[in-house]
Amino acid sequence: MKYHHYRIHKISARRRIEPSLFAWTILIAAWAAAAAFAVSAICPVRKAKAEETESVAVFSEQINPLPLPETALNASMRCMSPINPLRSDKPTILIYHTHTTEAYTQTGTDRYRETSEWRTTDQTKNIVAVGEVLKEILERDYGFSVIHDTTNHEPPKLASAYDRSVLTMERYHSEYPSIVLFIDLHRDAYRTDNAPCDYLTIDGTETAKLMLVVGKGEKYTDKPYYDSNIAFAERITEHLNGIMPKLCRPVREKTGRYNQHVAPNCILVEVGHNANTLAQAKAAMPYLAESIAYAFDPGTIPESDWAPN
Repeated sequence: MKYHHYRIHKISARRRIEPSLFAWTILIAAWAAAAAFAVSAICPVRKAKAEETESVAVFSEQINPLPLPETALNASMRCMSPINPLRSDKPTILIYHTHTTEAYTQTGTDRYRETSEWRTTDQTKNIVAVGEVLKEILERDYGFSVIHDTTNHEPPKLASAYDRSVLTMERYHSEYPSIVLFIDLHRDAYRTDNAPCDYLTIDGTETAKLMLVVGKGEKYTDKPYYDSNIAFAERITEHLNGIMPKLCRPVREKTGRYNQHVAPNCILVEVGHNANTLAQAKAAMPYLAESIAYAFDPGTIPESDWAPN
């Protein structure tokens, strides 16, 4: 009889300490909810921050020299799929300059000898130096393979520079079919509707505004990639302005082709203008790089626009 009571007591105790199937279900659901919350906390969507000052700018550290501070990378970008058409062991991006000698306002640290007004062949002080910063960020922070061509296409006559730069672009397009993005990097010309010191201050760093130009090719019947190129430019512009309002001006359409008939994803980027400084222009490159990576994420671009020809 004592044994019988002991056995009943033991079974009853075990039932009290062993959770039922319903209890296990509740525990598993709670664990799953906690895990989902932790994952969502890792990759928060960064909100556009900082108020625009009277001057038009994003960093707590100076961009030149590199490396860049962590704040240069968008947290949401780090959470994207690593499968990106630009990520390859073969070249996927070409940066070149139709107007290779375009330069900025001289400062104490960035002096140069002018070859003509607002121009210099010193490639450490002109738009080529900005392209080199963009190349380094795209490679280092995003794992893209980039060619930066520094050919001076301006001689013998500035007006015919596009006749020569298109040959450079076509040569790379033929030699490296893996290239799916072509960036013609420029410095815009100062206009009277711009403020003299037209930049943004972001995280304490003066940053030049950007603008993408798309050619309508009005004088040409051959403009096969106009629709995809303007859609691509608008994606980049939208993402830039999501980082900081007014960081990028609206896409500007012009009558020419600007080599954009050669392939899809050909963009002409104006980095500031001659009233900006070289440092301000370089400061915009982390944001351009981030937006390029975003615009080329498989979720935002059709495969027909990036599959090698």
